[in-house]
Amino acid sequence: MANNISCEAHDYFEIVCMRRSLIEITTKENKKYHGIATDIKLVEKREYLNIINGNEVQQVLLSDVQKLEAVRNIPAQHNFSITW
Repeated sequence: MANNISCEAHDYFEIVCMRRSLIEITTKENKKYHGIATDIKLVEKREYLNIINGNEVQQVLLSDVQKLEAVRNIPAQHNFSITW
């Protein structure tokens, strides 16, 4: 699999999906996404994070993510920011 991410980074993505967290993502190309993290999907040996924003489902390649923020979630302990 090309462009693997660390196990630690993968754990953070799994956590936000499990909690259905409200997240904000910034990619390495400085593109921004926000919404509710729902699932990680494997497509052609590449992992994508599914994010629901309103009625739209966005897919972000995990290896393209530079910053992951869980924001405005209750309880507040579920909020964090991590940059790779």
